[in-house]
Amino acid sequence: MPTYFGIATHRIIYKAEGFGLAKVVTAYIWSPTLVKSAEQAFTEVSDGIYYKDYAFAALGTYFGIFYEGGVAKVSGAFRIVDVAADVLTRHTPVVGIDMGLLLDRIYQMINNDMIVTEATGAVALRNIADDADIATGNVQDLGATTKRAHLTWT
Repeated sequence: MPTYFGIATHRIIYKAEGFGLAKVVTAYIWSPTLVKSAEQAFTEVSDGIYYKDYAFAALGTYFGIFYEGGVAKVSGAFRIVDVAADVLTRHTPVVGIDMGLLLDRIYQMINNDMIVTEATGAVALRNIADDADIATGNVQDLGATTKRAHLTWT
């Protein structure tokens, strides 16, 4: 199912049966609330490929039935998602957390104070108000280098 980002006009592509040329390609598209559109006429690009710039007016799943010369040939579904919501809630398998939380933690590591206790190597990442720890860890002096262990988030 193709995914389009944001409520906007997006291009729907259709391949005619057998890459047929000079076909009359049309479709009906149902909105997420199951409201059927008027008949949508497609424009031939080349080599049996047709397109329609369709205005998707709401987030959700749309579906359509595509016709060649008035004969139904195929159905298809389209998902319209909010760009920011999709990016910030998409699970990131590599790190095992969603993108929103990952971005939040990166921001905190860049901008917040980090206190390192020299005697013990204890590390505390402070919150933005600098009144509580939000992650802890440690550092080790390895002679020529210093190694910071992974932070444990609270």
